Amino acid sequence: MPMESPHRVEAAWNSTGGDVKKATELLSDPAWVPPPTSADTEANKDAVGRVKEIDEATRAKREAVKEKGKKSLIYANRTNLDIKPPSISTPLQRVIDLTVATPTSPETPMVVPRRKRIQKMVVDSDEDEDFVESDDDERQGSQGRADPSNDMRALEYFNTSSADGLQELSGCTLQQAQAIIELRPFESIDDLNTKLCQGKKKAGPAGISSRMFEDCQNIFQEYSVVDDILQDCERIGAQLRAIIASWKAKEGNDDSISIDQTDGALSLVNLGSLKSHKSSDYVATQPSLVSDTVQLKEYQLLGVNWLNLLYQRKLSCILADEMGLGKTIQVISFFAHLKEKGNKGPHLVVVPSSTLENWCREFARFAPSIAVQTYYAGKEERAELRQTLYDTQLCKTASDDGWEVLITTYNLAQGDERDRKFFRRIDWDSCVYDEGHVLKNFQSQRYQTLLKFGSKWRLLLTGTPLQNNLQELVSLMNFILPNHFAGSFDSLRTIFKTKGDSKVTLLAQERVSRAKKMMTPFVLRRRKDQVLKDLPNKTERIEWCVMTELQQSIYQDALQRSRKTILDDPSSEDGSEVPLSKGSKPLKKKARPNGRAKDMDLRKAASHPILFRTLFTDTILSGIAKQLLKEQDFKKRGALFDLVKEDMSVMTDAELQVFCATYKSTRKYLQDEKCYLDAGKVQVLLKLLDKYSKEGRKVLVFSQFTQILDILQAIFKHNSINYSVLTGSTPVDVRQTLVDEFTEDESIPVFLLSTKAGGMGINLTAASVVIMFDQDFNPHNDRQAQDRAYRIGQKRDVDVVKLISQGTIEEDMLRLGETKLALDEAVAGDREENGETAPEREMKTSLMNVLRKQFERQQGVQSDTLTSSSTPP
Repeated sequence: MPMESPHRVEAAWNSTGGDVKKATELLSDPAWVPPPTSADTEANKDAVGRVKEIDEATRAKREAVKEKGKKSLIYANRTNLDIKPPSISTPLQRVIDLTVATPTSPETPMVVPRRKRIQKMVVDSDEDEDFVESDDDERQGSQGRADPSNDMRALEYFNTSSADGLQELSGCTLQQAQAIIELRPFESIDDLNTKLCQGKKKAGPAGISSRMFEDCQNIFQEYSVVDDILQDCERIGAQLRAIIASWKAKEGNDDSISIDQTDGALSLVNLGSLKSHKSSDYVATQPSLVSDTVQLKEYQLLGVNWLNLLYQRKLSCILADEMGLGKTIQVISFFAHLKEKGNKGPHLVVVPSSTLENWCREFARFAPSIAVQTYYAGKEERAELRQTLYDTQLCKTASDDGWEVLITTYNLAQGDERDRKFFRRIDWDSCVYDEGHVLKNFQSQRYQTLLKFGSKWRLLLTGTPLQNNLQELVSLMNFILPNHFAGSFDSLRTIFKTKGDSKVTLLAQERVSRAKKMMTPFVLRRRKDQVLKDLPNKTERIEWCVMTELQQSIYQDALQRSRKTILDDPSSEDGSEVPLSKGSKPLKKKARPNGRAKDMDLRKAASHPILFRTLFTDTILSGIAKQLLKEQDFKKRGALFDLVKEDMSVMTDAELQVFCATYKSTRKYLQDEKCYLDAGKVQVLLKLLDKYSKEGRKVLVFSQFTQILDILQAIFKHNSINYSVLTGSTPVDVRQTLVDEFTEDESIPVFLLSTKAGGMGINLTAASVVIMFDQDFNPHNDRQAQDRAYRIGQKRDVDVVKLISQGTIEEDMLRLGETKLALDEAVAGDREENGETAPEREMKTSLMNVLRKQFERQQGVQSDTLTSSSTPP
């Protein structure tokens, strides 16, 4: 056995009395542990307790992280407030401890969430009479009264519409729509009510709802409201375009002012020559308070002017420039312009945790004269911080020592009741929301909380194009202009809600078009190919990875487990419910087979086999549990054998490998380090890293799974590859330091990042290679991660490499993502209860359909084979 250690071979030989066959069987059994020799017994009699070296290394890393956090720019201006920087202790990485209850992992200062309630339209209600906006009268005042003309429009629709149109408007079935058509013509509303049994207690023909026509009358009433809003938006758009056109030296059409019909946004690229006498509001040069070391590009200065134009007219808006085009510098320059005009704020900037320090840095770099503070501290320190910040607003102080801009994270902005009351208490001049696409769900607690912050003007920043999701568009419109759409929000929800057969998309697409048309005056979006002519090239390619033998085995097992669940899933190919049998009703959501959870096992198997538990067998777990009961940590809490083993049984091989290394008594159960390399993707990745290292190129590696990043860290340590790592558990106040170290330290060639935590808002142009270890269900999230390197400041051509395991579900995900099915064809209404986006939901449905068809083809082949074998010659 060439792979076995001499000690293990000798032990097997001695245990079997020199029987080669029996010794070979022992060595092939991973559960077999050589009996201790007398020397081993003497050496190991005190082999209990935690491994000192690991604990010391963990403490040293924790201290190093704490020291880095103290130097963070997040606290740089805190001394001006005479408050000590908070001491936030955050674990360096998730530590598995079976001796205590699972601890919380505060990636930001601790915020205790409220107990989850039964889901309602508004998840959270934290009304405070002193600070809550009261616009209920406004909302109800513009609902409008019944219009007889809408009743006639509804009657005409029932007389002339196709079956598809009836389904789309009323949500009826195809059979019901056909029954309505057969009963035509309807001479009057009374005639229709009689024929369709409207207003009766019992249902009409084919089970038609007795309130169907009434509901449709209401919808046409809502359409009238929406038409009024659309006209209002078109009027605003015309005024804005006229003002922008007045900035130019030449009148007439110009490509510089265009409307992107796909993105539903304005696109201001350049204005050519400008008039010598422009309006007083036009910012011809970059604000004097912006540092001389920075020179705004032409499109960025136009962005500042556009922001100023809408600010002056009290029209909140969305700056949706493609990722990497400098939205941050445009916002800071705009604030500098306001300061020059005498505006003292206060302004609020809400950002993702990963970008908090970068925003502080950019303010200090681009406009150091703007007084900036951060709302970021531990729970105990925040009480004093809140009062100090409230008392030191520059607009309320007689001196010049106050702050003008406050930066905080989304987690703290929607934190506990005291946090929320603090933000509602301040009369904000403007509120900026970075990565504003997180506010697309009006039902979320985050949306409802931030909507209550009183502000004269709101700005959303997003690199995400407006997707064809009706609910998203309505939510964004209501958030940026709550007063403008206040009395019409319910009407918008009614009209822009997909109903009926989801295959009927004609009217739904028309609704998307109308919704985007409403948004156009309030959205500015420029793409890289429009404004950056000198940006290096970006090339994307696929590296096909062959799974190892163990991977193949695990993947096939997962596939077989999925087979019955997916084939029995009572969802139609478009994701809608279908009856299980004639006359039966669809299963309730909780009773459905969990087919969509199976795709996760397939994805994990395609990535790495130790994301499952196959190496640590039940027999090995029994041995580990026996040893743990001797450990002081477990003795103190009176641990029971069965419970300790049960806790370990749900852990993966990767987790158990880390756990066994922490105790002296369990280190003998550690698997060979080669288990980390037993994956096709890992082998390909190491070859790529070696290649790019020789070329002197830095690499970003993104993964959905933090356990994958843990595995890669173990591999890099073994291979002496320096690296940095950033995940959701990385303390907020050290994230920018990690980015700086990677940028400046040539000895760090690789940066490991989780797609969610590291995929937005940070600048990593030091890297020119992006490797996607696995894929996100929403292809846009992967693109967002890639743009950490492909942005302003990148000097080299960028390579994007996708690792795809051959013959797996990843091929299907890749194909669906490339066809943009999940992004461009997803027309959806309300979100699902689990909060997943329409693209994610569409991708999962499509994947299930692909797998179902594969299984059905396999069954057909097997059936044909059995039939042919049973046919007599």
